[in-house]
Amino acid sequence: MIVGFYAMANAAALALLAAVKRGRRLHVLEILAYWIFGSYLFQNFSALCFMNFKTLVIPDRPSAELAHALNRLVLYPVLMVAYLHWFLLPGGWLDKAGRTAAFVAALSGLEWLSDRLGVMIHVHWRAWWTAAFWLAAGLAMLGGMRAFRVFLYERKPGA
Repeated sequence: MIVGFYAMANAAALALLAAVKRGRRLHVLEILAYWIFGSYLFQNFSALCFMNFKTLVIPDRPSAELAHALNRLVLYPVLMVAYLHWFLLPGGWLDKAGRTAAFVAALSGLEWLSDRLGVMIHVHWRAWWTAAFWLAAGLAMLGGMRAFRVFLYERKPGA
């Protein structure tokens, strides 16, 4: 049942990705690069907390492991790409700060939902660590987007 829930959530995330592509704020190469970077961030976070710090537990049930793998590879990275897409919408710094706060709240909520459903259980964890990680991940994604856009769009010929 948990895998079914997360399969539907991941399908919805892929539909969101199609909407991001139609929005034309991000190039296809950007979407792919940000998806890979977002997946890399979340997988390293998960691996560090699971193997090194022992602050996350992923139960040895195939359904929990499959749901966690789906989340690592699809759900969280696609939501990070959607955040970058929405960050590029016109608006002042207050609008962008609000979008960033909504991103942090949404991904923190999804992480704690995974905890409550028994997919990724937090042990000896402070709630603010979750928000701090997602804020840092969002800022890292913005920095990666800036660097990739310089490489993709602003490079001089012959450089």
